Amino acid sequence: MAFQPIAVTGIGAVTALGGNVNSLWSGLLAGQRPFGPVRAFDAQSCRVDLAAEVSVAVPNEGTCRTADLAIMSGREALADSQRTVAADRIGLVVASTGMGDAALERALREQPRDHDWWRQCLKGTLADELATILELGEIRQVINTACSSGAIAIALACEGLDAGDYDMALAIGCDELTKITYSGFNSLRALDPEPCKPFDIARRGMTIGEGSGCLVLERLADARRKAKRIHALVVGAGWSCDASHLTAPDPGGKGAAIAITKALAHANVLAGDVGFVNAHGTGTQLNDSAEISAIVKALGKHASSCKVHSVKASTGHCMGAAGTIEAIVAILSLQQGVLPATAGLRNCEFEGCVDCVKLDPRRLDKAFGISNSFGFGGNDATLVFARSDSWAC
Repeated sequence: MAFQPIAVTGIGAVTALGGNVNSLWSGLLAGQRPFGPVRAFDAQSCRVDLAAEVSVAVPNEGTCRTADLAIMSGREALADSQRTVAADRIGLVVASTGMGDAALERALREQPRDHDWWRQCLKGTLADELATILELGEIRQVINTACSSGAIAIALACEGLDAGDYDMALAIGCDELTKITYSGFNSLRALDPEPCKPFDIARRGMTIGEGSGCLVLERLADARRKAKRIHALVVGAGWSCDASHLTAPDPGGKGAAIAITKALAHANVLAGDVGFVNAHGTGTQLNDSAEISAIVKALGKHASSCKVHSVKASTGHCMGAAGTIEAIVAILSLQQGVLPATAGLRNCEFEGCVDCVKLDPRRLDKAFGISNSFGFGGNDATLVFARSDSWAC
């Protein structure tokens, strides 16, 4: 992975906190936790009945809710960016882990009347649909590396811009809450019966969410030439696959540490210059401890003073959308100079290892931050972001 710094010129999000970026940011700063009993399906047979579902009205324009969530975030991001590029020069990279689950669930419940219903299970169908509705070009990619998908979609979009494949790119992560995904995590006993508490000594698992995040990306020189507002810069990306276990992370965070180290090396950013880590932070016993180990390995003596927080304590784990939603929060943190606290965190298990942000938001004084996204199978990814005023062309 290699690319020059890329400008983020537009952002859009829909989460359980609301239907736009402002509601996401204000909800995080307020420590909101919009979790409740599952509405999308009957979860009474599961040991846990709790999720972070989108409650705002979602326009029914696509063939599934996942597409509709993506359309919402994409439109907000494009409006924010004030599109100045012809459609045929706009690329699309989509991240989704559960696209097609809803169609499969319907097929399992009843005999489909449409003989080609299975096309709705293809992730390529989602990309085609989004490109048509959002009026984008012909270059499309779909990525599914489990819960690191959104972060890798951003990196791939940056790489495509750097290569000249297109002049603007949308990186969209999107996933709706489905029974297949929910039941799977329930069977793994990975769900907390109470709202998740990442990094807390009393944590018992994750809370599943849904939503979508979209970043509009352009080459830095192009964005500056057009005098566009630049939210932040993507300056580095790194990923790895430790393949330690199908569903569990390497206990020592080996692969995750490699991803962080690679991302910092790509960005040419020193560990001491990192102001914060937007953690993957799911709230499971294994994931949180492995991630902290990875951060300590990668940042060394600087880890204990590095601020760490988790967005999932307020949005839930949004699967393929998590990496893009959390990237947006990292961008806003740099832009606003504030890092939201991890909601629900009271007694941090990792005091002294890192500086976990709890109770209240904290001020930021450094120009760089990283966002971690780790997935099943050891698919680990890290992005490095920089304040827009910190980099010369």
